[in-house]
Amino acid sequence: MLVAGGGPAGSAAALDLSRRGFSVALIEQDTYETPRIGETLPPMIRQELTALGVWERFLETRPLESYGIQTAWETETPRFQEFLRNPYGCGWHVDRSRFDSMLARAAALAGAELIMPARVTHCRRKADREWQIEAAQGQTVLQLTGRILIDATGRKSLLATQLGSQAHVTDRLIGAVAFSDVREAAQQTLIEAVEHGWWYSAPIPGARMVFTYMTDSDLWRNSDWGHLVKQAPLTSERAVSVPIPLPTQIVSASSVVRCPVTGPDWIAAGDAALAYDPLSGQGVLKSIETGMRSSAAIARYLGGDHTALVEYETWIQETYASYLPERSRLYRSVLRWPKSRFWKRREASITG
Repeated sequence: MLVAGGGPAGSAAALDLSRRGFSVALIEQDTYETPRIGETLPPMIRQELTALGVWERFLETRPLESYGIQTAWETETPRFQEFLRNPYGCGWHVDRSRFDSMLARAAALAGAELIMPARVTHCRRKADREWQIEAAQGQTVLQLTGRILIDATGRKSLLATQLGSQAHVTDRLIGAVAFSDVREAAQQTLIEAVEHGWWYSAPIPGARMVFTYMTDSDLWRNSDWGHLVKQAPLTSERAVSVPIPLPTQIVSASSVVRCPVTGPDWIAAGDAALAYDPLSGQGVLKSIETGMRSSAAIARYLGGDHTALVEYETWIQETYASYLPERSRLYRSVLRWPKSRFWKRREASITG
């Protein structure tokens, strides 16, 4: 098995396949030292990590407990959703690089060959139906072969795109991400709506905080960071006396599904198959779920069940279709800026 991408989806698939007795190569482009986005995990993540057998390893990464989510959304008055009564306990704030590394190394301990840093540059199917991947590792080009190919390369979906998969993008949402050395006692996520988008902020391990401004890509151009910060009083207050630094990353955050996400002996998982708006708070959870479901589908397929990949494809498309109304409901509830292009676009996507 060849798994391209060592994020949550790829590592979950590699880990599960290895435990099922398959030979797996997991190819990751860096060494988990680059900052990664997606720091807040919902309480339900415990179920997925327990199913993978990595719950104790997760706790060893020293995540911060998340007590709930504060939102200033429909109005400027904040509301608090606590996790006290959640059957899975609290949520979690994590260092995503550390979290992703933990999952990849768990896959390696289960028997997967972890190849990093290595950048996948090409894939092709040989005459014997085996897949061949070319991966650049420094000055060396590796040639890797396997019976099944799993694309877990994130939103770029590098391999599925080469194989003819098309992206169906719902919006143009991006996130401007800044990290700050701010200590805060309240271990909660804050979401604050503003005129042309919304802010997300949360503590992360290491006495730091992440601040992310979400807007559409065209609205981001020529934005004044200082002015954007002033529009969000609750977010600004979290920064205490330290100005929120300029963003160091601009990341795509659009809602997108690909079609198809399976083909002859290949399958896409995680954001390479479908990606949610960060407002849902389900990104990492859904990536791990798709990784595990893709693994189960492959095992069934290789066991002679040729409906397995079709059922996975159907599940991806139906899951995305059921997500869209909830996304629409959340955005429809904000009526404070009727002339804002950001919010008008979401209203148009709801009614159009």
